[in-house]
Amino acid sequence: MKNALSIWVLFVATGAFGGERMSVSVCNMNGLPEPAIRHAEDEAAYVFRAMGVEINWIGCGAEVGAEDARIRPDFIVRVRTGGRIAKAGPVSLEAMGRAFMDSTGYGFMVDTYYGAIRDLTLLFPFAGSDQVLGYTIAHELGHLLIGAGHRANGIMRAAWSKAELEALNRRHLRFNDWERAVIIHKLQMRDAATAAAHPAEFGG
Repeated sequence: MKNALSIWVLFVATGAFGGERMSVSVCNMNGLPEPAIRHAEDEAAYVFRAMGVEINWIGCGAEVGAEDARIRPDFIVRVRTGGRIAKAGPVSLEAMGRAFMDSTGYGFMVDTYYGAIRDLTLLFPFAGSDQVLGYTIAHELGHLLIGAGHRANGIMRAAWSKAELEALNRRHLRFNDWERAVIIHKLQMRDAATAAAHPAEFGG
């Protein structure tokens, strides 16, 4: 009952879902084929679009290191080809990706490890590596928006195996209601802070 009440309060605080946006730059660090990157972006975009959040994908160029925060993307994803899985069975998301956050929970960069992702799809051939890369990107962006820690089920589960790959192949692997409410609230608070910092650009 308490959890249900908490979700309801977050829904009321954030208002109707929809209309939120975030910019994400994907840096292809080791020359993965571009069609694989585009496919992964499409999969990650679907996860967020399902809850009313649009991702604006931008190139990994000079704007990534820009001093002006208004030019930089909200988040940076580095796709690396390394990473391996040591054993069969459920695979920890720590082997497939990492979100970099400070002690306050703030962060804007994640790494994903395509080698470990490919190994997982060989263990459980129910989804393609590009699909799983996209959902791994969504998982790690979830950490930047929600915080550290994992959940008992869904996309923020700590380890993925046959059930998760079957679910994501059917596009049933997603954020739960509480996670969606937190993400929307975080994006709305970020937009409000940006508007307050630059009132002239927002009609203030």
